[in-house]
Amino acid sequence: MIQKFHENKKIQSCNDHIIITDFETGEVICQKCGKILQEKITDQRKESVPQNEYMPTSLMMHDMGLSTIIGKLNRDSGGKPLGYEMRQSINRMRLWDSRSQVKTSADRNLRSALYEMLKLKEKLGLSDAIIDRAAYLYRKAGKAQLIRGRTIKSIVGACMYAACREMETTRTIRDIASHLQEKRKIIAKAYRILFQNIRITIPITDPINCIIKFANNLQLPEITKREAIKIFDILKEKELTVGKNPHGVAATVIYMACIKTNQMIIKQEIIKVSGITAITIRNRLTDYEKYINY
Repeated sequence: MIQKFHENKKIQSCNDHIIITDFETGEVICQKCGKILQEKITDQRKESVPQNEYMPTSLMMHDMGLSTIIGKLNRDSGGKPLGYEMRQSINRMRLWDSRSQVKTSADRNLRSALYEMLKLKEKLGLSDAIIDRAAYLYRKAGKAQLIRGRTIKSIVGACMYAACREMETTRTIRDIASHLQEKRKIIAKAYRILFQNIRITIPITDPINCIIKFANNLQLPEITKREAIKIFDILKEKELTVGKNPHGVAATVIYMACIKTNQMIIKQEIIKVSGITAITIRNRLTDYEKYINY
């Protein structure tokens, strides 16, 4: 960043009183002749940064990032190593400090759940906003006494699926269940309980996002993707997609687009990627093929 300002003193190299301060290079330069008047200046702007920006809080931390942590270095403030007796005292303090952060079973449960969410984030490639929303839903489920009697992974999967639906990210329960190594029916049951007891607004999944996701997983060309979206727009205008499973509609539309663009793909590949049964695709195909010309 370059800042221009006026100086009362007259510059000896020229009659111009305007100099330029470049904080990136740390130099003060004359605007007229280009002479460097001063080097290695200090950027005073960094002192105005508020201190709370260096201590962020997050819902992904069971203690909201507000607890203190005793470091692992056995050195004092001057950098000198601690003595033997002081080292034992510090180790004892470090042990009780780590234990005091999770005093109750609810804290230990929340800590395990947030750890599972972080692992799921890396596996599914989710954003920080989705993880923060899922952590918020898990905390609300804990306050509503919905976690007791159920596994941690089932509630975590339900919260992650609800967060993905709210953020309009196409992740199915089957994807979450496979990475959490939990049964799909258990996560679906926990999601229904979560939806009934916590006031959350879940938008309807857009089939176009499902079409793009399935087409990318199947490595289809761009012409097939556009044809599938065009077919979906025709069906949407005729109100044939209302009340239907968005994933089933997307899988059927992709199958029709592959036939129309002469793409050699079998139905089993679409079933494997979308998680939709062959009967559903066949039923949707019977309803839609009369309105689309191959």
